[in-house]
Amino acid sequence: MKLFKKVISMALACVISLSFMGCEINDKVVYFDTSSGRNTVFKIGDMKCSKKEALVYLLNAKNIYGTVDGVNLWTSEFDTDTITGSLKDSVMEHLTKVYILNLYAQEQEIELTDKENEACEDAAAEYYKSLNSTEKSFTGARKKDITAMYKRYALAQKVYTNLMNSVDEEVSEDEARVMEAFVLYVKDESKANEIQGMIDYGYTFERLAATYTELDSYQVTFGRNEYPQEVDDVVFNLDTDEVSGAIAADGGYYFFQCLDKYNEQLSEENKTVIINNRRKQVLEDIISDLEERYFSDMNTELWDSISIPNDDADELTSGTFFSTLNEHYSAK
Repeated sequence: MKLFKKVISMALACVISLSFMGCEINDKVVYFDTSSGRNTVFKIGDMKCSKKEALVYLLNAKNIYGTVDGVNLWTSEFDTDTITGSLKDSVMEHLTKVYILNLYAQEQEIELTDKENEACEDAAAEYYKSLNSTEKSFTGARKKDITAMYKRYALAQKVYTNLMNSVDEEVSEDEARVMEAFVLYVKDESKANEIQGMIDYGYTFERLAATYTELDSYQVTFGRNEYPQEVDDVVFNLDTDEVSGAIAADGGYYFFQCLDKYNEQLSEENKTVIINNRRKQVLEDIISDLEERYFSDMNTELWDSISIPNDDADELTSGTFFSTLNEHYSAK
């Protein structure tokens, strides 16, 4: 059972990484409503994702992430229904992002160059040739379908790259600053007043924090926006060894003693986190905007009916859809 839980956890982590733009964006869903049509899985605006495309993505996800640390997840030892459900969720998230970025590309008049189109066509020819008869039957896709899929994926990547390149990567030292401190938190006001009195009397703050805090830990390392704004306004103005007064926040009272007001290593690492958060915000803003302006709708009955057949598992082995395109792009 422990191995099962470990492998499932690792598999889900890998599945999430399938998306070239990261994990979920604030749990936003932009594609569920009513039925989209017999062979259409979902549509956003006037763009429709076919069952063929969804099956190609699902087939590749199954084979890219079907083995973790040499353990084959598609055996009777594991709950393949649960794994399939998780794969389908991740594939759907990935596909909807591809289509959203294509919709954005239409609005911004962003297109693939002749060389990029050529790379997609060459990759499609190679990938389609690699499919065996069982895989072709499972997906129902022809070479022209694969070509169209590659062009959508490549355009989404291009838009994503342009958006990420537009993000301001200048982060000030103060914005990225990570500090170390002792923290003491209590909910009761009378207890907070008692603690304030002991601080004023000269009690050692570390001992008070270890004794009275209602948090899991009394020594913390943190950057801006991890605590309420009321806390940040006080704590990030403390000097090393300085102790704050009571700060009312989170339904109680915080006290801090600054141990190091600028951890250089962690502050440098935090700059990367801040930039990544800015990039996520750019995508979130685009998704929110398109969600408001375009009708979106999913054929849940069709999507729920899709599964990966166990009988043909030995023949459904294709997992080179993404790598084939990357190779041809690199060669151009």
